[in-house]
Amino acid sequence: MARVNDFRDFEAFKASRTFVREVGLLVRTPSFAPNRNLVNQMERAAISVLSNFAEGYERDGNAEFIQFVSVSKGSVGELRGQLIYSLDIGLIPESRYEELDTMGISAARLLGGLNRYLIGSEKRGRKFDRRRKPDL
Repeated sequence: MARVNDFRDFEAFKASRTFVREVGLLVRTPSFAPNRNLVNQMERAAISVLSNFAEGYERDGNAEFIQFVSVSKGSVGELRGQLIYSLDIGLIPESRYEELDTMGISAARLLGGLNRYLIGSEKRGRKFDRRRKPDL
């Protein structure tokens, strides 16, 4: 895995960000306007994907990062389920659903792969690195 200096450097974050952005744009289309509860739920899940990833990374420990990446992955799954619902009630066409679901699958796979890497890593996280200068 390439060295990263920021949570935005992870491929898993980049794929998640793309997926979340597309879902965010989708729920702003006119077909979703009468479905405020669905829109709110999808926005909460979308925000959770990125927020949990960033928060977990910034805690500087692998155990916390693993937990928060797992929550991010769960929120990707939640969004995928909500997209199925959106398809089933006629808010989006099958082609758009397939496109977004493919993006969600990719994000979930990358998040899962990152977690497997972190679980297998002997490093415990940046806060345990004695050579690292403390953040102010």
